[in-house]
Amino acid sequence: MQILAVAVTYNPDIALLVRVLRSVASQVQGIVLVDNGSGNADDIRRLALESQAQVIDNKSNLGIAAAQNQGLALARGSGFTHILLLDQDTVLAPGVVADLAANLEALEREHGRVAAIGPAYYELNSQKQTRAYRAQGARLSRLSLKDETRPLASDFIIASGSLIPLSVLEKVGAFKEDLFIDLVDVEWCFRAHEAGYKSYLSPTASVEHRLGNGTVRIGSRQVAVHVPIRNYYWVRNALWLARQPYTPLAWRLYFVSRSLAFLATYTTLADKRALRLQLIARGIRDSLRGRLGPLVQG
Repeated sequence: MQILAVAVTYNPDIALLVRVLRSVASQVQGIVLVDNGSGNADDIRRLALESQAQVIDNKSNLGIAAAQNQGLALARGSGFTHILLLDQDTVLAPGVVADLAANLEALEREHGRVAAIGPAYYELNSQKQTRAYRAQGARLSRLSLKDETRPLASDFIIASGSLIPLSVLEKVGAFKEDLFIDLVDVEWCFRAHEAGYKSYLSPTASVEHRLGNGTVRIGSRQVAVHVPIRNYYWVRNALWLARQPYTPLAWRLYFVSRSLAFLATYTTLADKRALRLQLIARGIRDSLRGRLGPLVQG
């Protein structure tokens, strides 16, 4: 197994990116940083040189899906068999990639068609471990990984930390670039499931990950807060996904209800409420019109 780590950057915290690269360097056979027009691109290039990583230097923000596809193309042309997707703030514990690789090979022997495997990441803002999600009719089940020792199937896994065979990407297709940023991983996993592949979470692989820039409390729940423009992309892409034939019913209902919750939550409890309301309304409108791609201001 020859693994290329594909890390997408956009104005990263350089000190944190150093930790990310150090955590993955000894676990893979190659690293590429795909930078989406960062203001600190010179620092990223210098760090890549020190880390013996390749760099794809985009002059503007092409979105996470396009950047991941650039890394995928490099992997295909360079003899790699798998890609490991990383965000700029995902720190791997020692042995994570070996854990994912061993479990992936075991699952392939046992079940055959495996789309991807990802770690049971620990979310730093909410201080919670991820769960597996499974749709059954109109019901969406959330399964704890706390006492598990073997991988669990999940309708989707987040991109960061996920190990994906290039052979599966050949059959399922690349990441959908006109979603631009949010729910790109979810859409791909749904598409893979439609093609007969399952995604898995390994409870024995440990990763730190941060969702959003903070949290707000709704009752007993801590909900991640992103910058306002992310509200636009999430709502737009969620409502678009809710209308796709390969999206399970429970997820369609979830995306609609969660979009309404976004409207209620982010416009009353978060900062920049008027801007968030404007962007969420724009996301709803653009989704209904089928208008994807980067947000065009005005």
